[in-house]
Order: sequence, then C-alpha cells, then structure tokens
Amino acid sequence: MPENLRVLRRKREIVGEIRQITRAMKLVSAAKLKRSMDWRTAVERYYTELEAALALVASHATEVEHPYLSGRPVERIGLLLVAGDKGLCGAFNSQMIGRARELARETDVRIETVTVGARTAEMARRARLNVVREFPAINERECGADVRQVARYVMRLYGSGEVDQVTCCYSRFLSRISNEPDVQQVLPVPLPEPPREETAPIFEPAAPELVRMMLPQYIIARTFRLLLSTAVSEHSARLMAMTAATENAEEMIGDLTRLINRARQAAITNELLDIAAGADALGQTV
Repeated sequence: MPENLRVLRRKREIVGEIRQITRAMKLVSAAKLKRSMDWRTAVERYYTELEAALALVASHATEVEHPYLSGRPVERIGLLLVAGDKGLCGAFNSQMIGRARELARETDVRIETVTVGARTAEMARRARLNVVREFPAINERECGADVRQVARYVMRLYGSGEVDQVTCCYSRFLSRISNEPDVQQVLPVPLPEPPREETAPIFEPAAPELVRMMLPQYIIARTFRLLLSTAVSEHSARLMAMTAATENAEEMIGDLTRLINRARQAAITNELLDIAAGADALGQTV
C-alpha cells in the first residue's frame, strides 16, 4: 500500500473517532438542554407568581423598611459572575468574561467578584477580576439548595455593608440558537409594580411584615432565574458547537474518502502501466 494512501486512511479513522465523540456530546447536550429548559419553565412560573404576590402585598403596605430595599452611595460593587462550568461551548465563556471586564472598566468603584462554576473562577482570575468567593455550578440534584447558598451569601454581603450594590453578569437566553451576555441588578431590589385589584384582600400577618418575610424568597427566586438562564444558554451553545463539529467531521471524512479513492485509482493505474511496460519490453501482447 502506498504511504500516502495509508496516511489518508489513518486520518479518516481518527476523524471518524472524533465524529463519534462529538455526536455523543451533541446528544448529551440536547438531553441536558431539554431538562434545563423544563426546569427553567417551572422556575419562571414560580417567579411570576411570587412577583405578583409580592407586588400585591407591597401595594397595601404603607411603609416598608428593609435593608434589601434601601439604596446607598455605591463605593463597592459585588459582581455575581455566572458562566459555563465546562468548555467545548464555543465563545460562550469568553463572551461572559468579556462582559464582566467591560463592566469593570465602566465603573470607577471597587468590584468584588463572586463566581459560580469552576471554570468561571479560573477565567475570572486570568482576567484580573477580584474573586472573593467561588461556588460550584448549580446541580439539578440539589433542587435549588446550592442556589440558596449563593443568594444568601450575596444577601449577607449586602446586608453587612461589605458591598453597596450586587450586580449579576449572566447570559440571557433568547432562543435555542441565540443568547447574549447581560447585566442585571440584584440588590437593592426594586419592588414590582402593583396589580389592579377588584376587591381589597385581607392579610395575616400585616402587609409590611409579609413584605419583609417574602423579600428573601423573592431574591432567591430572582437569583435562581438568572443562574438557570445561564445554564440553559451554556447547554444551547454547547449543542450548537458539537453540531457544527460533527458536521465538519463528516465533511472532512467525505473529503478524505474522495482523496483515498483517487489515490487508490492512481495506484491501480500505475500498476497497470508497469505491467503493460513490462509486457512490451518482453515483446508480448497484453
């Protein structure tokens, strides 16, 4: 077998193995995307109902004093940075880190970064962001317990006065093929707009006390919503990246197959020419 034909066949085998890996990762990403989208739908429904309930209660509270509602002069910002926990998702992680760096350049105050995801913390340090706390990526088996830890930590940072504002840098999920880095303020939290009412409800306990009780849960749900949006965006980006990699591998296999066929035909032609030349030299007719 000619040397170039052997090399081409070996390359085709390697590309075929890579295609199997990318195809498997594509299927895994599709399953994770479906599961995370179902999870996000449930959280969105809960968040919408909780926001409506909080708006209703707050509209009947004459005066509500709570540290999560009151703003103050901003001297330090707590940045909750949420990106992908793993690679192989295209430019998703680099876009998130780039948005965080852009936010750091836009402000003149000190920023303390809290990261969610192992790869996020590594990339944030490489980008010279001041990382003060790391959290692992959210786990579906935890049923939101890990998100509560993140939300309670940022609430403690704001409540103790260590930061004067908490901002979340996350990926806003638009569709299965589109997402974009975005920034949203988490603390102090604005109260939602009150709904229109037909009858005056009766609250027990009183409306101001209910608002104070509901605010931490509202902030946890708000944080959960942002983290889930990033998780869905990451799975979507990885699905698109693995789909493109699989298609490129299949195209490369087709190109290599054509080159192999041409090389084999050229080898057969050369062998026939050698036979014909040898027969002609011996004075025989082929």
